[in-house]
Amino acid sequence: MTLTERIARSPGTPAVLAFAFVMWGIGVPSFWRDESVSVLAARMSFDELRELLSHIDTVHALYYLLLRPFAALGGEVAVRLPSALAVAGAAAGITALGRRLSAPGSWTGTYAGLAYALIPMVSRYGQEARSYALVSAVAVASTLVLLGERRSRHAGYGLLVALLGWFHLYALLLLPAHALVVLRRGRREILPWLAALAGAAVLLVPLVLMASGQRDEQLFWLKTPDLAALAQFGVEISGGPVSWQDSGTPPLFLALLGLLALLGVWYGRASLTEVALPWALVPVALSYAISQVYPVYNPRYVMFVLPALALLAGAGLAGLPRPFSGRAPIGLAALAALAALSMSAQLTVRGPANRPDDLRTLAAELGAAERPGDAVLYAPERFWLFVSVYGGPYGKLVPFDPGAERVWLVSRRLPGTEWQSDPRLAALKRGFTKAGPTRISGAVRVTLYTRRLPSNHERPPSAARARPSR
Repeated sequence: MTLTERIARSPGTPAVLAFAFVMWGIGVPSFWRDESVSVLAARMSFDELRELLSHIDTVHALYYLLLRPFAALGGEVAVRLPSALAVAGAAAGITALGRRLSAPGSWTGTYAGLAYALIPMVSRYGQEARSYALVSAVAVASTLVLLGERRSRHAGYGLLVALLGWFHLYALLLLPAHALVVLRRGRREILPWLAALAGAAVLLVPLVLMASGQRDEQLFWLKTPDLAALAQFGVEISGGPVSWQDSGTPPLFLALLGLLALLGVWYGRASLTEVALPWALVPVALSYAISQVYPVYNPRYVMFVLPALALLAGAGLAGLPRPFSGRAPIGLAALAALAALSMSAQLTVRGPANRPDDLRTLAAELGAAERPGDAVLYAPERFWLFVSVYGGPYGKLVPFDPGAERVWLVSRRLPGTEWQSDPRLAALKRGFTKAGPTRISGAVRVTLYTRRLPSNHERPPSAARARPSR
């Protein structure tokens, strides 16, 4: 075995490379509105955070607590670091799973860990201050523990399932896939597994009770998905629609990754396909089916199936022939091709304005145009959480007062009815007029309003009779 092969086959290599890869350019993209909520919530006092969670985002409570020490350091790199570490941890777990479920000496684990790091969607959420990368890492850890042999593993498995739910309740759609694995392992595994789930359920009861009343306010934007919405998952895996427009390589990346996964079903051991195939398919299918009645589907909510896709691709890469003795296997060349095809999307993901909102630029534009004494009106009122992560310019604005001369309206795209239902907006419409262009970044609008000048018949008599001096 050559030195290159020894390095490549080292158990820690995929994790180290995955971490280095996701750290590349991690501070370049601007925070967007979801990240703004994460950062501001993590910076709140415990009393403020408790008040926030009583209204919204209870499902993210654990993540906000975990993020606190990183948010205290400030900056995009520090706050996104937990997600980057989670990608490295997931890559390490995928490598271990591939080694456990394949033949001794197989490259499956190494290939799988590296393939996972190359998926543009993994980079996208590995560079984001949200919990989705952590959800994937816990999904890998729980699967790894489930496949262990020690009797005590079920206690650890139950804790990991509870952690999975606390990071994201919809990630519990992984459990039906785990159920198929347990059934394959024999009847003696069923009762301990059910006992572990019962323990996890007890730990999840507080979260379910607290979050049950917030669903309509938080997820009102989810719609019943059609097949096109399901296909959007493939777009997300390849880096999103922006990178598809930039070049033709992202569709080729997805085609090659899918081909390798199919080869993995063919070449991989039954023990691997019995774990990875249900994991890759069942959560997505269930999310889509449930959403026909009760919308829960979103590509990032099922991102935790990507480790299974990487496992299958790793088995496919390892199954490719090795035609010349002493030479690197064809799998390395195919992995290099996968890396090359991902590059345009990887560069796009790391662009400064690639996120849904460019809050950094928006804050800079506001800071350049605002004046002392300017007021601000957030619509809805809690919208300040979604924009003011770059707080300098927003901190200089005073709360809305109908007597102000200039008011900045910071809002999402407002339907017309909100102007009638919100008395603050009604006051703004009566007393102010739009001044200058609206600044728009994604779903965020910033508009300057100035006090409306009175018409002639509204002016005091003395003012109406006044004449300019000569």
